[in-house]
Amino acid sequence: MLNKQLERSMQKLKRHDSSDFDIIYEATYKLVYYIIYGILKNKSLADDIMQEVYIKVYQKIDQYQENTSPQAWIARIARNLALNEYKRKQKETLMDTNTFDLIPEKTFDTPLIDLAVNILSEEEYMIVMMCVVERYRRREVAKILNLSTSGVTWKLNQALNKLKKEVEVQNENK
Repeated sequence: MLNKQLERSMQKLKRHDSSDFDIIYEATYKLVYYIIYGILKNKSLADDIMQEVYIKVYQKIDQYQENTSPQAWIARIARNLALNEYKRKQKETLMDTNTFDLIPEKTFDTPLIDLAVNILSEEEYMIVMMCVVERYRRREVAKILNLSTSGVTWKLNQALNKLKKEVEVQNENK
């Protein structure tokens, strides 16, 4: 039901009717944030890029194809903008020889999410956030990330095992 409503809202936006833009935002903002944060590992940067994503969605809506998943299309925009910002920051860091604060700031009050962003790969982090936190079906995650459903299942299990082992190590060290 939500996917059909989201698709209808995307088509309205494509006809330059922005009355349903809130529906698009509400249906995708968490996914977008997790993707951006997973790449940048910085809350304030993630907030800034998130705004850019929805501006870009509005600007590029004519490029949206009807047979494309709205979540996948918006996720791709988010990923591209976050990667561009990451590359820009890398160049900036290389140029600034007086940079001392390279440790990403903590953004969530949940230590498990902070742990996940620090020890998992970008793809593993996104899969965990989508499957566990956002409760997307593995089939939906596979479509968004352009993976097979079994690939998502395998990577999810690997990521959860990494998290479990790290939590066990941290508990032993207390």
